[in-house]
Amino acid sequence: MNKKVIFIIIMTIVAILTLISLFVVFKIEEDRKLELAEDEVAVTFRDNLTFEFASKVKLSDCILNLNGELIDDFYINTTTIGENTINFQYKSQRNKIKTREFTINVVDTVAPEVFMSNTLTITVGDNKDLTHSVLSGDNADPKPIREIKGEYDINKEGSYKLKYVIADASGNKTEKDFTLKVVPKNNKKVTTTEREKVLFSDCISKFKNENTSIGIDVSKWQGDIDWNAVKNAGAEFVFVRIGYQGKFDGDYKIDKYFEENIKGATEAGIKAGVYFYSYARTTDDAIKQVDWIYEQTKKYNVTLPIVFDWENWNSFTKAEMSFYDINNVAKTFIKRAEEYGYRGMLYSSKNFLEKIWYVDEFENIWLAHYTEKTNYDGKYQFWQMCDTGRVDGINGNVDIDIWYK
Repeated sequence: MNKKVIFIIIMTIVAILTLISLFVVFKIEEDRKLELAEDEVAVTFRDNLTFEFASKVKLSDCILNLNGELIDDFYINTTTIGENTINFQYKSQRNKIKTREFTINVVDTVAPEVFMSNTLTITVGDNKDLTHSVLSGDNADPKPIREIKGEYDINKEGSYKLKYVIADASGNKTEKDFTLKVVPKNNKKVTTTEREKVLFSDCISKFKNENTSIGIDVSKWQGDIDWNAVKNAGAEFVFVRIGYQGKFDGDYKIDKYFEENIKGATEAGIKAGVYFYSYARTTDDAIKQVDWIYEQTKKYNVTLPIVFDWENWNSFTKAEMSFYDINNVAKTFIKRAEEYGYRGMLYSSKNFLEKIWYVDEFENIWLAHYTEKTNYDGKYQFWQMCDTGRVDGINGNVDIDIWYK
């Protein structure tokens, strides 16, 4: 074969390869242009992407149309007021993972709340801050501005027409008219009512059936307990106070009767759970408290819930918490308890379950309502129906509880 033929063959091969390369490049470029064009219209967002603070919003709620499949249809964090950038991934129709972002706007249009009657009474010379004498707060703002409008003199007896004002960072405001009564120190009315004792045996007769159990909850205030006598009286379960926190940011202190009570109850065959009197202000506080509780309980047979007991409403205005914050703390406490293999539960009175707690977000609730028949219409598993109970094995009063299984 002569050189000319070889040259022609080589040039032909080069030409073919060049054409193939050009075709491949053209194809890649066309695919890229097509893919870019598809990306432009792959996701269409809704016109209105403004959401209320702490509202439940899923990613798919923001998307009008998607030519593909979401990798994760997650709940969007709506707890930061203002514009928020949201990133997400989806699988395109060409089976490729794509990343997109968009912006939502979180607003707070809910006014703060003031929980007070029309009258507030103090004694002459009582120099406490009146804004902290009333329970008030905001759903989103942990530090709303509180003030008392009107003139009054704490050193002079009389009635003063005032206005309680609370405003949050979003410009929402609530005003409440009230009368401040300044009375002599020895004239402030103190009413004590001797409430009727409730026999444990009567509770068994009234409330015990195939779907309920009757029990008690105890702390150091019940002193020494004869747990076999309690068991023989018909008690089927108990919540034992494991301890408490000494004010905000305070140390955790174990109830001095905890070990005696938890051992005595479980050895007598009574099912037991524990509760902790908390001053938690942050989710970190809640986690640390459950970690501490676990160390105290891990060697005992605790089969009922670990209970979050937060009752410091007289100090709430000083805690620098929003209503969202306190609910988030409680949910964190419960979640942490569940990570240790326990059930978690929220304890609260009917009053605050109706006013402050996001009850729909709690699976287990222990209701405190001292009455013969509660009219609380929310869900609950346990009902603390009195604190003047009498049962064999305990000297003095004890809380009696109904467990709805």
